[in-house]
Amino acid sequence: MGTRQSELALIQTEIIIGKLLEHFPDWKFQVVKIKTKGDRMEKADLKEIGGKGLFVKEIEEALLRGEIDFAVHSMKDMPYEIPEGLAIAAVSEREDPRDVLISKNKKTLKELGAHSKIGTSSLRRQVQLKALRPDLEVIPLRGNIATRLRRMDELGLDGIVLAAAGLKRLKMESLIAEYFSVCEMVPAAGQGALAVETRKESEFEKLLKKINHKPTEISICAEREFMKALGGSCNFPIGAYARIEGGKIVLTGMVEKNGMVKKSTTFGDIGNPREVGENLAKLLGDEDGG
Repeated sequence: MGTRQSELALIQTEIIIGKLLEHFPDWKFQVVKIKTKGDRMEKADLKEIGGKGLFVKEIEEALLRGEIDFAVHSMKDMPYEIPEGLAIAAVSEREDPRDVLISKNKKTLKELGAHSKIGTSSLRRQVQLKALRPDLEVIPLRGNIATRLRRMDELGLDGIVLAAAGLKRLKMESLIAEYFSVCEMVPAAGQGALAVETRKESEFEKLLKKINHKPTEISICAEREFMKALGGSCNFPIGAYARIEGGKIVLTGMVEKNGMVKKSTTFGDIGNPREVGENLAKLLGDEDGG
């Protein structure tokens, strides 16, 4: 199993191993730690060095070379386009999809003083933070969770924004000062879920389906179709979160256009998540003639 080297990535890999052992108790696993370009250049601006695919490229190359049998990724790190010869064989049941604030003295966003400094390198988070609090100073901040927490003190930041899922998997939720609702801070497509990638038409592709969580797969399909239709990447502020309610997909999307954050929610057929994503992309993409 291939994975990034961070503590969180290794915990996420162990989660997938646990699920597989429920179905294949005789399997033995070797975890192969792979350092990606995104990890090596953790102080660089993602949009300048190639976007979020930098967290999976080296791992996918190891898959294609046959050095690993399958890989575990954070779903939100996966570009829409999957390299030829590879497939996402399973998606885990989603953890908490929300973004959260960690701050000094556990102050909420409203309680922070004027012109407070908040750390994040996500364009999606930046524009939504500024929409909630235009006075905030947003400071670029990358690295794994431990690095960001350390740099919060080093840089004198008043707070940082992270994904709830990672903190919960690391059992660090006690640090959270505030959970943003999925409408206040629309998550990244796939946030909170794990993707298991393998070679297409390999023996593992069929076997890994055993741990696929269908409701999460359907929801993320709608989110990623929305992302694809709008050309989303780390160079473009975009968020999407879908859930299944009453047999329907409920999809909320966010884009920034002409300095304005635009959000909308649509409903659609559970059997056609791609159409739901495309429809919301058209709705938000066509506003103001854009």
